[in-house]
Amino acid sequence: MKPTDDDRELLLHRDLPFSAEQVWAVLTDTRHLIHWWGPDGFTIEDPSMDLRVGGEWRFLMIGPDGTRYPNHSIFTAIEAPSLLAYDHGDGQRIWFKAEIRLTPHGEGTRVAIWQRYPTRAERDHVVERYGAIEGGKQTLAKLEGYLQSLR
Repeated sequence: MKPTDDDRELLLHRDLPFSAEQVWAVLTDTRHLIHWWGPDGFTIEDPSMDLRVGGEWRFLMIGPDGTRYPNHSIFTAIEAPSLLAYDHGDGQRIWFKAEIRLTPHGEGTRVAIWQRYPTRAERDHVVERYGAIEGGKQTLAKLEGYLQSLR
């Protein structure tokens, strides 16, 4: 993940040797998400996903130290198997807008995660305090490893 030309955004991508349909399947099914979503050392519990515009995506992210982070998103756009857009927060407030885009790339798929924060300070806070850039890279690496394990 890296800042974009807009000082409120982050963008991360990874090219995977899998079809968009394969990536979409493990992105939109909580039975798969529990195996790869989140940075190294983190797990998720109690995932639920109502995959429709206006539907909710909820889970608890558990940090390596046991800290529990509630996650609550509302889907704003869904175009299978290429776009998942949502407003992401903790159930109390929206932290950022996000999109996960899957596009053909070579023999596989480029997975791009975009986030847009209300202010540059809020973007910088998640980068500095929570390691959002490294955490995003780790999450996509875990996605690739999980997909490879399904072969």
